[in-house]
Amino acid sequence: MLAVTPADELGARAADPFCGSAVLGAINELADFSHSKAIADLISDNSKAKDRLILTLGRIGPPRYANFIGRWREDSEPEVRRSVASALGLIDNPSITIPVLVQLLARGKGSEASGVKWEASESLVKVGKRPGGDAVRPRLAGLLGEPDGLTVALAARALAALGDARGVTKLQELTTHAESGTRQEAVLALGTLPDKGGADVVRRRLKDDSLAVRATAIYALGRIAGAAAATELRAAAQDALAYEAQLEARKQRGESEESLRQRYGLTVFDLRETLQQALTE
Repeated sequence: MLAVTPADELGARAADPFCGSAVLGAINELADFSHSKAIADLISDNSKAKDRLILTLGRIGPPRYANFIGRWREDSEPEVRRSVASALGLIDNPSITIPVLVQLLARGKGSEASGVKWEASESLVKVGKRPGGDAVRPRLAGLLGEPDGLTVALAARALAALGDARGVTKLQELTTHAESGTRQEAVLALGTLPDKGGADVVRRRLKDDSLAVRATAIYALGRIAGAAAATELRAAAQDALAYEAQLEARKQRGESEESLRQRYGLTVFDLRETLQQALTE
């Protein structure tokens, strides 16, 4: 049974990291700048809670603590590196935070690195919108030529969020990238931008070979075009469901799920729920 939608994916990226621990959540809520050294000491001594304590220090710490937080960017645990990326977006020390965030955005591949890259891109947007954040745009633009598609897509998304047209242009280009995951990320980003010029580009992905990209295009087009695209979106959802049935038939005839996934990007997205969200948000 298909379970999630593009909106669920975005929601998961913004999930509260403290929801699993009432104690750490209370510390995060109650701590202020006077507790910075105590929190830093706990980070050095407590490996189990390091990721969430780093987030707390990022929220309360004076700018000089950017150096301390940046030390953990090489940590073996992806959740710790992700917390570093998120925490550095909260500290106003651009000469330290920007180089580390760019490094986190550019480094690594695979599912473990994707969350770190996402948080780094989000933090770069925050830094870029503050006074002294002018250095963010050229650093992001420098990542548009990276070989890793996810890095390029998230850098382009951040540029677009900062009002730089180069980001929008690159996102539109990436909707035809060879990797389905990169196409999906680019389409998703176009659907979250206030710019309405991406509708035609997103429409072309309604017939994508990847079910995940199709589902994301339905969601993104709903965000861009709204209720005016209702008929078009319903038709696209029916096409996607029929396409999914074709792939399932191939699986039943003996093609492995892995081979189908590699060729067509089988997805866990719920196409019906995606359509409903596209029409209501």
